[in-house]
Amino acid sequence: RVPVGYWLMGSVYNVSDGFVDGGEVYLRRLMRWLKQRRMKAVLDLHALPGGQAVDGFTGRRYDQATFFLESAHFERGKRAAEALADLILDYEAQPSSSGVVVGIELLNEPLHDFWDAPMGIRAFYEEMVPRVRRRLSPDRYMVLLCFMDSPHTATA
Repeated sequence: RVPVGYWLMGSVYNVSDGFVDGGEVYLRRLMRWLKQRRMKAVLDLHALPGGQAVDGFTGRRYDQATFFLESAHFERGKRAAEALADLILDYEAQPSSSGVVVGIELLNEPLHDFWDAPMGIRAFYEEMVPRVRRRLSPDRYMVLLCFMDSPHTATA
């Protein structure tokens, strides 16, 4: 499981977010190393614009999970998920990294207060799982949802 921030995707990156550009080259290098060692990876969209939680794993600590509160963040997050799926296909097309990525996680540990919000977790999944599935075949790739959920919660 490899955590990836939305800013890694060039089509979503914005310097005003305060993150540095250029990290994708290191992820690509990791994919080559994993291939050489016959290892597999799940790429985890660990941080989304505005934060899907208030914890630091989103790239910075937030007072609110504004990913779910601001439509611009929500839309950029959807673009980031599609861009990550496209990046996975790019890795698959390269002989040096093909076969390494076996799945994608669309939304890492979101704040569950937003499960049923209009721009909430459920809405994100209902739109993005089919869109990502059009890119990443279920015969080849897993799509993980809410990685840390207990099977005993309403969101599982």
